Amino acid sequence: MRHHIGGFAEDNIEDKIYDKDLLKRLIKFLKPYKFHVIISFIMLLFIAACELSVPAIMKIAVDQHITANKNMILFNSAYDRDTFIKSYSKIKFEEYEIKDRYYLTFSDNKLNFIPKDVLQKLKESNRFTPKVFLANNTAANKDLLKEINPDIISNEFLSIRSDELFNLKKEGKIEESEIRKLQNYNISKIRTFGIIIFVILVAQFLFYYLQIFTINFASQHAMFDLRKVVFSHVSKMPLSFFDKNPIGRLVTRITNDVRTLDEMFSNGLIQLLQEFLVLTGIIVMMLVFNWRLALITFTVLPVVYVLFRIFMKKSRIIYRKVRKKVAKINATLSEDISGVNIIQLFNQFDRKRKEFAKINREYFDTSIKQMKLFAFFRPMINSMRRIAIGLLLWYGGGQILDNVITLGVFIAFTSYLDRFFQPINRLSEKFNILQAAMSGTERIFNLMDKRPEDFRLENGASQKIETFKGDIEFKNVWLAYNDDEWVLKDISFKIKPGEKVALVGHTGSGKTSIISLLAGLYPYQKGEILIDGKKMKEYSLEDIRDNIGIVQQDVFLFSATIKDNIIMDKQDISDEDIQKVAKYVNVHKFIDNLPDKYMEQVMERGSTFSVGQRQLIAFARVLAYDPAIFVLDEATSNIDTETEILIQDALKKLMKNRTSIIIAHRLSTIQHVDRIIVLHKGKIIESGNHQELLDKGGLYYDLYRLQYE
Repeated sequence: MRHHIGGFAEDNIEDKIYDKDLLKRLIKFLKPYKFHVIISFIMLLFIAACELSVPAIMKIAVDQHITANKNMILFNSAYDRDTFIKSYSKIKFEEYEIKDRYYLTFSDNKLNFIPKDVLQKLKESNRFTPKVFLANNTAANKDLLKEINPDIISNEFLSIRSDELFNLKKEGKIEESEIRKLQNYNISKIRTFGIIIFVILVAQFLFYYLQIFTINFASQHAMFDLRKVVFSHVSKMPLSFFDKNPIGRLVTRITNDVRTLDEMFSNGLIQLLQEFLVLTGIIVMMLVFNWRLALITFTVLPVVYVLFRIFMKKSRIIYRKVRKKVAKINATLSEDISGVNIIQLFNQFDRKRKEFAKINREYFDTSIKQMKLFAFFRPMINSMRRIAIGLLLWYGGGQILDNVITLGVFIAFTSYLDRFFQPINRLSEKFNILQAAMSGTERIFNLMDKRPEDFRLENGASQKIETFKGDIEFKNVWLAYNDDEWVLKDISFKIKPGEKVALVGHTGSGKTSIISLLAGLYPYQKGEILIDGKKMKEYSLEDIRDNIGIVQQDVFLFSATIKDNIIMDKQDISDEDIQKVAKYVNVHKFIDNLPDKYMEQVMERGSTFSVGQRQLIAFARVLAYDPAIFVLDEATSNIDTETEILIQDALKKLMKNRTSIIIAHRLSTIQHVDRIIVLHKGKIIESGNHQELLDKGGLYYDLYRLQYE
């Protein structure tokens, strides 16, 4: 008897958030879709550029056209102008000229770069004019400003002193609407910048669309391929593997864990890269605009870094606990729902409810700890953001008053600062996605690294054999499901082609284990099994299972049509052949009475059919494949007499001209077989036909008396 491992073994997960070897294996599934990944990365660069450009455009609009006051210097020669520009290269000048008069304008915050004595000389010579703004050089504007006689600095622009314009307005000599006309140039530029920002936002939307589509296209296809590979691998694992691994946990591997990888590719990893690009760009832009103000603002970053490191460390520990509890819940649910009939029959509602409540409570408590960690981290990051804004107001406000920085720079800093902390907040979410993906990747590849214990052609088996004759021999075979716990001990027997043999014995004597070895479901440790004179290991499992038809005690039907359950994807079987097979095993009449006949949908595990009906469908399934060896794990004690007669008749037909092995539970059903092998505690005790064994008066005789006396 197989020994199942009690309880649920914990997932062994390394304490890592990043494993380059696992990522390399995972990225192989993305390689076929690398074009889409590259497009997605390019889109990320464009998105980051859009994110960074909007505050920079706002700065230009504010400094040059909203708060448009500038300082102006007049030169009488181009040489003097060029010499002055070279002397103060840190100042960005705008150059204008008309009739041998050369003008330079520059913003207020650059005034401190010019020494006071130089400014004083310029003022004394009436060549320095503070606080001016430019208007279009039109006749209408000249007429509006005729009382103050503005400077004509080029064919396109007039220079107007702000204080003179203010006095005109104060004296009522100019209206607000007329001032707006003077500002047409700046208003036009502001509108242009607004249109540019709108275009950038539209482009950003398109870039986001393409980025999300391309990365999700690649991710979905890669995960589609991964699911196929994982499912194919799991389906090849030996039954001993499923004895030790709860089905709920395996389902979690193929569904939840693969889903976390999909999230990492489509949302986590790519978004992390985007956040990193934006953060880097913001730091660079802030340093370029004003490195002193940037460094003052960045004084909160060491605290943010320490907080993030603490969050990462604690989150990693708690997250692993959460994942383990989720796996435990899934395994428990899978087992309890599968065994709900036993729970109901034995009135175990209360016990199972308490067991699940305990597991559910453990998951709840761990999730609350995770929530508390987030509840601490996010407000702390938001507090750091507010402190940074406070520093910006404290230092930046003073710099504006001292004409060191412009209002545009201050506004750009405020915008960048807000964007700077958004990625940090989102990084905590992406960190969890990355953790989930890495732990999921580890579990998936741990599963993939468990090699199936089968004997396939690629593992050295011989060329494919079409059919077996049905000659079977066990030579001194030993089997243990667990170390040194021998289930079969020195089993030796031979079955000739076409011979009908029954295996009998008490529960746990090793009957089903012999069939499991013959079908290649478990590896044996000692001895040898021969089929048609060749070692079993010389055949592929595909050949063995194509030539052995097994009807198990608990017949399993898939959620498909009856036809699908009979042919099992053997598409070369015609509908006429299916009906012929069904009639031969006495199941056609039952199927023909169903509403959709052979296209009738089978509920999960065939729960709407009786045991006998399921067994007859299983007989049809076996006969459709026409195997050389037929195996029956007989269980007909709980079916009605009429169905039993149909089954016995079908059995006789199935066993005709085939090597047949029957695991007998009712001795009356095997009296006609050629030979009976009696097993006890993993050993063959006696062998012979029904009458010979009764005459011996051994274990078979005792079993017979127990059933009939």
